Amino acid sequence: MHIGTRLGAAGLAAALLLPTGALAAGPDQTQARQEDLDTLYAALQEHHPDLYANTPQEAFEAKKAEIEGRLAEESDVDFALDLQSLVALIGDSHTTTNIGSVLNSTGLYPFGAEWYDGSWVLTGAEEEDAALLGQTVTALNGVPMDEICTRFGTLVSADNPVKLRRQTEQLLYSEACLDYLGIAESGEPLEVTTSGGAFTVEALPMEGFGDAALSSLSQQRESTPATAYRKGTYYFAQSLDDTTYYIQFNQCMEDPKQPMDGFAAQVEAELEAGDYRQVLLDLRNNGGGSDGVLVPILMLVPGLVEEGVKVYGLVGEATYSSAIINAVELVDAGGVLAGSPTSGSVNHFGSTGSFTLPNSGIRVSCSSKYIDLGTLLEAGLGAQVEPLVPTVRVEQTLDDYLAGRDTLVDWLLANGADYTAPEQPDAPLTRGRLAWMLWQAAGAPEAEPAPFSDLMPFAYYAPGVGWCDQTGVANGVPGGAFRASCAVTLEEAAQMLVRFVRQQGLTPAEVRSGAPVLASDPAPWASESVAQAWRWGLVAEGPIPPGSSPAPRARRCWHGSPPERAVKFLETASTFSVPCGMIRISTAGTLRRTYALRNGKGDHVI
Repeated sequence: MHIGTRLGAAGLAAALLLPTGALAAGPDQTQARQEDLDTLYAALQEHHPDLYANTPQEAFEAKKAEIEGRLAEESDVDFALDLQSLVALIGDSHTTTNIGSVLNSTGLYPFGAEWYDGSWVLTGAEEEDAALLGQTVTALNGVPMDEICTRFGTLVSADNPVKLRRQTEQLLYSEACLDYLGIAESGEPLEVTTSGGAFTVEALPMEGFGDAALSSLSQQRESTPATAYRKGTYYFAQSLDDTTYYIQFNQCMEDPKQPMDGFAAQVEAELEAGDYRQVLLDLRNNGGGSDGVLVPILMLVPGLVEEGVKVYGLVGEATYSSAIINAVELVDAGGVLAGSPTSGSVNHFGSTGSFTLPNSGIRVSCSSKYIDLGTLLEAGLGAQVEPLVPTVRVEQTLDDYLAGRDTLVDWLLANGADYTAPEQPDAPLTRGRLAWMLWQAAGAPEAEPAPFSDLMPFAYYAPGVGWCDQTGVANGVPGGAFRASCAVTLEEAAQMLVRFVRQQGLTPAEVRSGAPVLASDPAPWASESVAQAWRWGLVAEGPIPPGSSPAPRARRCWHGSPPERAVKFLETASTFSVPCGMIRISTAGTLRRTYALRNGKGDHVI
């Protein structure tokens, strides 16, 4: 089987993108390279939103000076890699030099390795070494694989460990990259050490690599699952059984042959015609595009969840960029994420533009803004530049791959319909969720969509925000936004509660009298509401009790920061006296939300 093309051109193009022009040569070569280097650094300083967020300016300038010291002697390929190593200091997966054609002009080693079961597995080799396929790759030329990943971290653009590993996989057989990183020497054989033995390979020129006869681990597969990635297909849907409906969404782009509105209508009709207990939205091979394309599908999710249908977003190593945004949006709509950590980071630099270096013709992609999903989506609150970690963690195993099984989908077929996501008692109460809880307490009346610019129409809390806006229980902020994903402050919570009580015509029993006893004074604009809520027993006196969890970010929120201030909101014991008797408003069942991100200790925090 010929797999050289997959290991060669496709992999390098994915790792370092598009073609470049020829580099300058002759007596003016050094000057031309200096101009390119200066242009690159100046353009990054001008256009990148936070160039020194991860690496100090001094380190950039030291690296630039190091490159300048070898401009006259180094090869065109090494100069191109030098430029990329400077860009790699940014720690931004979206900002990179596009030097794919430079690397394609160099040699490629005929082998491949991929990540399975927590280790590197040999997935491609020449026929004489095919017996070692499936073995663990432990070293190249005696350099351990962990060290190889570390070295690639100085060359590739990656903002998290999963992205770094994925970039390493795509460049692992590049003779030029391994030579640049001191792992191999151009023109010399490479020793590949596996758990079953070692073998050596000679680099092949790119023009002959595509025709090389290589053995692939994929040839040993017994079958291919129905959920296998369909390369070149934008999206499709199918029933997996009587209870499970499956959607594969591979590109955040409209299919010219079937626009998303029509596809969503088809999905809705098929769901209504069936009796499904769960819907799987597969984003595992989606590398991004435009996050707005998926909105018609996302609009279906709240209704499905309301009917008791479980909706899962499937994510994995290849989930990236706009597909990350879609995954977090799915959680805000009421879904649960399942799979493995992603190469795309939750918060990240993105929205790229590009510029071209004047002499080499190398094109550079450069981020234009920092995307903080916590400012728009509740499920992004507290996130950092880190992989999206699903609530249901199920990794594809090598044994299942060879047997033709989809480990994650098989798990969901067996367990997904009856799975209950863990409660998140320490999750910060957001403005959107508080609005939703009050709307629920009012009986979930019909509400018109709210006119706020930052409110996602598919968010589970959107009807609650609309109702609160129409009834005057809550208002937006200057600029036409609502900030639904922001943690609610003491003042905001008190004002919304007092307005809700009055809007509902309730008569609370006062449990305190006098002025509030608080560790610090509330903001003047809400002092009356805070005092009233305190008299009704909805505001705790003094500091937060020991053991209470702080908010993910340092802001004045209802249960966290500053630590001396707290709101006891809608606890089980809270009651309001009304003419028809007693009504108890409890958090039971209302705070059970699934969150996609975890802190370093493995605890769910948002």
